Amino acid sequence: MTFRRNLIWYLFLAPAVIMLLMFMAYPLIQSLELAFYEWNGLRPREYVALENFEDLFDDRFFWGALRHTLIFAVFSTLGTVGIGLLLAMAISRRVRGAALYRFIFYLPVMLPMAVTAALWVRMYEQNFGMLNVMLRSVGLAHLEGTWISSRETALGSVIAVAVWQFSGFPMIILLAGIENIPEDLHEAASLDGISEVQRIWYLTLPLIRPVLISIGVLQFIFSLKVFDLVWVMTLGGPAESTSVLGTFLYKEAFRKQEYGYASAVAVVMFAVIFTVTYVYQRLMRVESVEF
Repeated sequence: MTFRRNLIWYLFLAPAVIMLLMFMAYPLIQSLELAFYEWNGLRPREYVALENFEDLFDDRFFWGALRHTLIFAVFSTLGTVGIGLLLAMAISRRVRGAALYRFIFYLPVMLPMAVTAALWVRMYEQNFGMLNVMLRSVGLAHLEGTWISSRETALGSVIAVAVWQFSGFPMIILLAGIENIPEDLHEAASLDGISEVQRIWYLTLPLIRPVLISIGVLQFIFSLKVFDLVWVMTLGGPAESTSVLGTFLYKEAFRKQEYGYASAVAVVMFAVIFTVTYVYQRLMRVESVEF
């Protein structure tokens, strides 16, 4: 009886479930299976058990890509969430033109990553790029650099672009959290004579902590999957200094035709992201209990 009573809802859910199974669950299972085979896309698959994973963990380029991915995820998350929090706090003070600022700071988020990457490649160009031209025009020519052509600055330059593009997203989410703080709490704080810094530290931050944790973990997970920004700007170079798991997987699959090996990389990426997601869910469960 319960099934028949809910049949109409199951029918509404069916298209979404079928799409989810076709385009997420099935490819995931196939990728996991392929990780145990050697296959170049043409000849029959050859079962190699755990050999792909053994080769992967002995591959210094994989460890380099994993290290760069974690560096990118950590610093881009700190940058986007930190700047987003500062912007949200500034706009929440009801400054003149707040709605315009909100739109301007969120605008880069709406740009496709490939467009953003192509734009900043021009900005970073050594001779005529806007960044170096601006440095020369203000007398700071000694700070000019070959930003995405140097191993020392390439990864940091890509991270800076990610921070520039995505700081607007945490800003919007955190601004909503700040604006949901009851006004009478601010009035009570003002009557107690606390400073603005104390208000932020003892009132605003504790009350938006669940939102801050959520947006931080979501940004971190998003950053672990970075590909197009790095690929368009540097192709993972120079000398693999900006290689991340996404670009490493792409090269193994579509340049070397090592699809089994690339599937092993995809499995490792899935394991890392799944672990972070699980920790996030546990943190949010603790937060919900505390609040």
